[in-house]
Amino acid sequence: MDAFMCYGPVVPDGYGICYNPHPNEMVVAVTSFSSCGETRSDHFAFTLESSFRQMRELCEAENAAAGASGQPQLNALTNNNEAKKAAQGTNNTQCNGPSSQ
Repeated sequence: MDAFMCYGPVVPDGYGICYNPHPNEMVVAVTSFSSCGETRSDHFAFTLESSFRQMRELCEAENAAAGASGQPQLNALTNNNEAKKAAQGTNNTQCNGPSSQ
């Protein structure tokens, strides 16, 4: 990994997402305000990872079919434990969102 950045949410009930794609992995950081009961960075990161894995499986299945027929192949998305650890390490920020005063 050549660099790691992280963004915070811009609204109290939102998420901050930073991603850094690489040829064989994607580093992702997910943040949210811990003061908001409606956001859960760990759940969002898990769901995002699951979506990436499903996309990879679709690409791999298409590549297998294309390889058998001689068609061009798709680039598969991959995910790794480093990205998962990075996402879990930024579970929820300890900041409070802007006050509504």
